[in-house]
Amino acid sequence: MTGTDWLASARGFAPGIAAARERFDDDRRLPDDLVATMHAAGLFHLWLPRALGGPEVPPTEALTVWEELARQDGSVGWCTTIAAGYSRLSGALDEDTARHVFRGGPGILVGSLNPSGKAIPVSGGFRVTGRWTYGSFIGHADWVLGNCVVPDSMGADGGPDFRLCIVPRASVAVIDLWNTTGLRGTGSNDYRVEDLFVPDAFMIPFPGFNPAPRQPGSLYATPLPSTFVCGIAANMLGIARAALDDLIHLASTKVKAGAGPALRDRVPAQMDLARAEALLRSARAWLYQEVEALWDVVRSGRPVTMERRALVRLAAVTAGQNAMEAVNLAHQLAGGAAIFRGGRLERCFRDIHVAGQHVVMSPQIYMEALGRVLFGLPPGMARF
Repeated sequence: MTGTDWLASARGFAPGIAAARERFDDDRRLPDDLVATMHAAGLFHLWLPRALGGPEVPPTEALTVWEELARQDGSVGWCTTIAAGYSRLSGALDEDTARHVFRGGPGILVGSLNPSGKAIPVSGGFRVTGRWTYGSFIGHADWVLGNCVVPDSMGADGGPDFRLCIVPRASVAVIDLWNTTGLRGTGSNDYRVEDLFVPDAFMIPFPGFNPAPRQPGSLYATPLPSTFVCGIAANMLGIARAALDDLIHLASTKVKAGAGPALRDRVPAQMDLARAEALLRSARAWLYQEVEALWDVVRSGRPVTMERRALVRLAAVTAGQNAMEAVNLAHQLAGGAAIFRGGRLERCFRDIHVAGQHVVMSPQIYMEALGRVLFGLPPGMARF
């Protein structure tokens, strides 16, 4: 399938997602039937290697799919991005292990990259203990990953010895606490394990949050932090697109309290919509431009410079910030029409602000590091 085919497949889910959307908030997870049909369509394995029967979709083509699904619903886009994004870890496993994880059933892998676990080396593997937050889509997972630190050990990059453990979902205790304002359908609960033995084959060395590739495709040589942050940014762009589309639809009928012109006929509204569109479209164009530039470097076999990684992350963080500002403008313009549960704009407002709280989208955390790199200095942080 081509990128156009994958995008068409994603668009085909719009009616079903619209019909089921109200269930997401109450259930705090996606419906089983929706997940099953999306899995059958291959949307959770976009980054599975061709050697394992996967499509190995190029980054910008995957981003358009995730953006489209987030436009239909933020929780659907988010869960798909997490599952499909983590399918690229199949390229960091030996093939037998990867087939066991991704081809032994639905093969949905989810989890957290926060290094809040501890892995103690033992014969044949590690004993793992830890509790991780934000296990998005964990209610539908077959496998769960958790980032761990190996005490008193150094990684290949001279930093902490990070290891990703991959364990069966049945081995994990889920702590049900996902009762949030937005992205409620993601079911992003905490989870934990206690002194669990994990064989070496299911432990991925994770220096600098970037696993070494064991598959030849360019996708697996692309820095994982760069692809991860761009997936989150694409979701935020999709949510913002839905908000602006809903505002435009609403503006043809909404009139000012006490009579007056329709919203679309008011000059301040026209100016604010133009500003919101500029924020969203410019950010989207820059994000896709930088991702494509990164992809060109990787495919050519040239090393990915720290500056190239910085530009991708700066474009992604900017996309997230611009998307939130665009939604804020739309929400304010809609007035009282945007406050009732069940409206698209109300949901988009909740979802975008929860998405924007993800650590990789934080300008407070990353802008200093980005500026350092643009000055020719090291970023001063591992997760870059």
